[in-house]
Amino acid sequence: MRTLGLTILGLIVIVSCESFNGALMGVGTADPGFQGTDTRTQIVTIVLWTLLIGLSFIPGMIRYPQRKTGLLWPALFLAWSVFSAVWSDDPMSSLPKAAVLLVLSLAAWRLAAMIAVDEIFTCVHYALSVLLIASLALVILVPSVGVVQEEWLHVGNWKGMFASKQGLGMISAVALGITLLRVISPGRSLFDMLMTVVAGVCLFGSASRGGGAIATVATTCMVLARKRPKLLASLVSGVLIADLVLAAANIAYFMITGAPHYELFGEQINFTERTFIWQYALGLLWDQPFIGYGLNGFWTDANTFYGYKRLHGWVLDNYHDGYIAIIVETGIVGYLLFSTFAMQLISRLRILITQAPGDRLSLEMAVGYVLVFFTINLSEGLMLRSTNFMALLFSFLVVKVMSSPVPHALRYRVVSP
Repeated sequence: MRTLGLTILGLIVIVSCESFNGALMGVGTADPGFQGTDTRTQIVTIVLWTLLIGLSFIPGMIRYPQRKTGLLWPALFLAWSVFSAVWSDDPMSSLPKAAVLLVLSLAAWRLAAMIAVDEIFTCVHYALSVLLIASLALVILVPSVGVVQEEWLHVGNWKGMFASKQGLGMISAVALGITLLRVISPGRSLFDMLMTVVAGVCLFGSASRGGGAIATVATTCMVLARKRPKLLASLVSGVLIADLVLAAANIAYFMITGAPHYELFGEQINFTERTFIWQYALGLLWDQPFIGYGLNGFWTDANTFYGYKRLHGWVLDNYHDGYIAIIVETGIVGYLLFSTFAMQLISRLRILITQAPGDRLSLEMAVGYVLVFFTINLSEGLMLRSTNFMALLFSFLVVKVMSSPVPHALRYRVVSP
């Protein structure tokens, strides 16, 4: 039964990690209604998570106590985010997403009681390996599908199995961090070394500068400080707090100045037009700053959606910044709840790094992933995503980190029931 559960988890990672290449899904990217997302993968993901929740109620599947202590602030943030669907301008779109977010949060909580951290990262490692090997094969054998052809800014960049080069870049960055840590640890295998090369090649081919920088920062922190817990704790808390400060400064800049780009030495910097989205969303936030537009309530509003398209000639229902997604959809109240929970998470990670016994490799993977997740949300919107695997893995780690008592904190090793 446990094998079935882990198999389902592996399928969830494959299906929900990112929007898939439109050509593979039978969706034409030239279609004006195509946004790089296919609801079929979301439906399959929800069904698989529901199956996994059902399995968790079979006797013997739960191996660790289901604690609620320490989860107050994450729960308050989740509750506010879900409740915000009530004041969305399009409840028919917002309420289903709120329901899915609740179901998948329950799934993350139940999953944390079923498996150890090393088990979920093993699943992630092999599932991402399948996707990256398939992506590399597409690039080599079917370049018309695996290589960007239609976006003049990105022509020649790899996208492989994914809808965009950013999708391949993000997944490659996560996979590279995991495989590098496995390679420099005892028990490494030839497959681990091979996947380090594949992940690195895919990251390079995608030309994702953000993914490359994130993978470098996270892995460097882990490698330099793996034998010095106090140094690692300082590096981790420093990077994570810097992410939060940068996010807040970015939000303040666009809300106060209203500028559609940064000015630096006379140059206009827009980060491949991401700043256009940020300025537009944050400019409209002034209309309801404290409670926001509600979960999934901004881009589903026709006036908002087509207002942006009239200004720029194109539109994506993606903020390309997870922190902006939080403040636009849940307002200042939601952002303060998130910030409080984030600071508690950082504090708990520092304690675990210096005090928690057990498997250091799993601890390093968990810490490295949190680093990647916080940092990548400065340029990609993964916060408040309900079916995306990266958001769900983050939720799983939050439950493990925040609810387990120190020093027996995360139960990283697989133990008998």
